[in-house]
Parts: sequence; structure tokens; C-alpha cells
Amino acid sequence: MEKARDPAARSRDFEQTWLAYRGLMLRLAREILGDESLAEDAVSEAAVKLLEHYDCLEAPTGPKTRRFAAVLAEHCAIDLLRKRKRERIVPLEVAAELRAPEGDPEGKLDLLAALDRLPNQQRTAVLLSLSCGLTARQVADTLGCSVSKAEKLISRGKKALRDDLKEV
Repeated sequence: MEKARDPAARSRDFEQTWLAYRGLMLRLAREILGDESLAEDAVSEAAVKLLEHYDCLEAPTGPKTRRFAAVLAEHCAIDLLRKRKRERIVPLEVAAELRAPEGDPEGKLDLLAALDRLPNQQRTAVLLSLSCGLTARQVADTLGCSVSKAEKLISRGKKALRDDLKEV
């Protein structure tokens, strides 16, 4: 293909493609992510991938190029969504913000150990609730689950902590 050998023509062709399909890509990413700034991040990532594979495309615009741009935008948005869901697990270090009785470093260590023994989702729900002061609805939004599941995770996590700390 000629456009692979001539950088100026390739650049013009890519700009034509970008201008033709940026709006479509942004709309698709926004539908998946539900957030304008996240959609822009996903479309930026898709633009990089589009440029990397640009020499494989038949024409700057056309049905195949349009479909390729749309699929890239959708995949990048889904990847970003998955990444954000994975990152929603609150690390154990956040638990240090929970207050153990003042002047009781061993109590804080016991609390951290008890938190560490909780399943990930329970620990995250408890930390978001107690340490961050989030409501069950906010915890549910953060974890991507129903409010009733968030309430159960918080309740069961607190009960498990009480039981575990009674032994200590």
C-alpha cells in the first residue's frame, strides 16, 4: 500500500479517518462506560491502536474502516471498564485508617490481621463503609453490585470482625 511508504499521505489519511469516526467511537465508548471523561480515555487508547494497525486498512473511510474503528472503541471501553472493576478492591493498607483504641498498637495489628482474614469483597465493603464512611448504596456502586448484596457484605464482614476480635 502506498500510504505505508509516504508518511505525509499516511498522516493525511489517518486524520481523515479520525475526523470521520471519532464521534462514533466516542458515542460507543460513552454508552459502555457511562462517563464522558472515561469515554475520552478509551477513545484515545483506541486511536493509538487504530494508528498502529492503520496500514492494514483498505481505505481511510469506508464500511470496513468504520467497523474496525467501532470495534476498537468498544474493546478499549470494555477493557477500561474491566480494569476499573479490578481496581475497586481496596488494599489492606487503607485499613490503617480504621481506629483501634488509642495507645493500643497491638489492637490495631489485631484489627489488620482480622481484616486480612476476610474475603476480598467483604473486606472492601467493610473498609468502604467504616473507613471511608460510604453508605450501602455508595458501596454497591463502587463494587458494582446490588444494594442488598453490599448490605450483606458489610453486615457479614462486621460480624466476622467482631467474632474474630472477641477471641483476641
